[in-house]
Amino acid sequence: MAPESQEQTSIHGLRGLISKTAHKTAVLSSLVAALFGVPAGLAHASEMSDINKLMRAGQYAEALTKTDAVLAKHPRDAQLRFTKGLILAEQSRSAEAIAVFSKLTEDFPDLPEPYNNLAVLYAADGQYDKARAALDMAMRTNPTYATALENLGDVYAKLASQAYDKALQIDPGANVPQPKLTLLRSLNGNTTGGTVPRLASAASAQRDAKAKADASAAEQQQRAKALAAEKAAQQAAADKAEAEKTAIAKATADKEKAQADKEKADKAAADKAASDKAAAEKAAADKAATDKARADKARSEQLAAEQARAQKAAADKAAAEQKQAELLAQKEKDKADKLAKEQAARAEKEKAAQAAAEKARADKLAAAEKAKADKARADKDKAKAEASAEQEKSAVLAALSGWAKSWSDKDVRGYLGHYASDFDTPKGASRKEWAEERRARIEDKGRISVKVSNATVSISGNTATVRYRQIYNSDRLTVDSRKTLIFVKQGNRWLIKQERSGG
Repeated sequence: MAPESQEQTSIHGLRGLISKTAHKTAVLSSLVAALFGVPAGLAHASEMSDINKLMRAGQYAEALTKTDAVLAKHPRDAQLRFTKGLILAEQSRSAEAIAVFSKLTEDFPDLPEPYNNLAVLYAADGQYDKARAALDMAMRTNPTYATALENLGDVYAKLASQAYDKALQIDPGANVPQPKLTLLRSLNGNTTGGTVPRLASAASAQRDAKAKADASAAEQQQRAKALAAEKAAQQAAADKAEAEKTAIAKATADKEKAQADKEKADKAAADKAASDKAAAEKAAADKAATDKARADKARSEQLAAEQARAQKAAADKAAAEQKQAELLAQKEKDKADKLAKEQAARAEKEKAAQAAAEKARADKLAAAEKAKADKARADKDKAKAEASAEQEKSAVLAALSGWAKSWSDKDVRGYLGHYASDFDTPKGASRKEWAEERRARIEDKGRISVKVSNATVSISGNTATVRYRQIYNSDRLTVDSRKTLIFVKQGNRWLIKQERSGG
């Protein structure tokens, strides 16, 4: 068989594997997820769909560019690396494809597909011993892997063909049946190989051929059983992947509904508290206005009564004095004149005293009114300050809850957005180093749950100290601890300035 024909046969075998792999992407993703804890179809399903479309359209350069871009974000993704090896093989870049599949066998030794692909590429390069070794490893990882078993038979057939070629060089006149040589030279045959037949007579060669055919028939039955077992395993894996996908979707929906219900209940409670507070403030204001009107009316009535009594007393006194003056006028006119002057002076003095007394009472009443107004103003300012403090505490607690929710949702951008620009990073790391380390630790987890409780807030100016209990739970770790966060107010937001363990 010509070298060009050999290479076409081997590459054809790899293209057949590519065709099989294209419609089994979900199954392979499920296998990778089961081995390495990656949720199938969640991280980059849309990217994989785009890459598969480009491959089916024969646009391998674009598919490779897309694959490298996604691998930059997910460098350990087995499915992406496997797909890159297939694309390189289709571009006849065998050495690079071999490097990709070899690295996959090192990082993921339990996957049979990379071993099988290495074997096809080695066979295309004429390295049949390496191809056989790779297929042996594939069969160790999955003894029922029909594709690897069939390829192993082809490689053994080629090794046998090479042995025949060597034997013909030693004894060109040997009478070897032509059909046997043709069968051993084909990489697409179903013969699994075996020991190299010794050159013998035509009758001996025919007996060997019959024995080989019987063995091939038995092997074909074994391959059929292995293929059926592989299909059953693939169907089971697909069913499992679908069940996991359904479970994840249901869990996500339940979580979102519970969160929505909680937010709705919290909003209703906050609205009721605000309504009750407004009603209480209005009732207090109405009572204060009523009490003031009643007090003003009582003071006015008291003042009117005092004025009436004073006027009556003055009138009575004036009448008595007038009568005495008339009696004395006839007796002593000069004395009466003098007395009249004295009486006039006394009247003016009494009038002035009365005016002074009335002014003193008015000043006293004004001072009392002013004191009451000052007290009411102070009480109002105090209530306003207390309400503002409560609002700030609520804002700090809301910032704490939003931070925990972003962490739980693995929303790295939202999570980092809760930290102040001058956040005290641990161990003197730069803000960028700290942010990249936090992103890697969050995205590395399959799931995260962060719950806060028993939070207490103390505020001093634009600084708030929050002490609380934190329950952190992921697919790898559960921690229940006391934590302290220092918030600073920047603009109209409360952002985290410091993090400390303990209360």
